[in-house]
Amino acid sequence: MNIRKNFEAIFLSAAALGLAASYATAAARPVDVVQTEAAVLVDSTVHVVVVKAPRLSVAEKAGLK
Repeated sequence: MNIRKNFEAIFLSAAALGLAASYATAAARPVDVVQTEAAVLVDSTVHVVVVKAPRLSVAEKAGLK
């Protein structure tokens, strides 16, 4: 089977199967998520990096090349 020739049909079949499966399971009861413990934030500080440096002048930039 040449998959390149039939790729559109394969894709449409997979999309139709997925659509049918989503409609079939739409009436199913959703999963209940039970949270047993509250989340504890251990370290609430945000680390910030500050870089302080003078800008290079045009002459200094030319000297780097």
